[in-house]
Amino acid sequence: MKIKTTVSDCYDQAREALAAGNHDKARDMADYGIVKVAEARDEGAGVDDLLDGTRVGLWLERFWYFLENNNLMLDGDLPFPTR
Repeated sequence: MKIKTTVSDCYDQAREALAAGNHDKARDMADYGIVKVAEARDEGAGVDDLLDGTRVGLWLERFWYFLENNNLMLDGDLPFPTR
């Protein structure tokens, strides 16, 4: 049996993981939420369409701000700083 994870689930789990001090899981859940939103966009949803009762554009803002404000962004090996 496959359990479907919603965008709301991703956001809630990311916040719970951060509160528990598990930064890797928090980052992974936020990233997965962004993927879920991207899938909806790929299926034709616009930024003003609703996903789990919230605008798609607002979900993207929430996830990106969550990552940025909690220093969870991965910079990788770029030759220049991103922050």
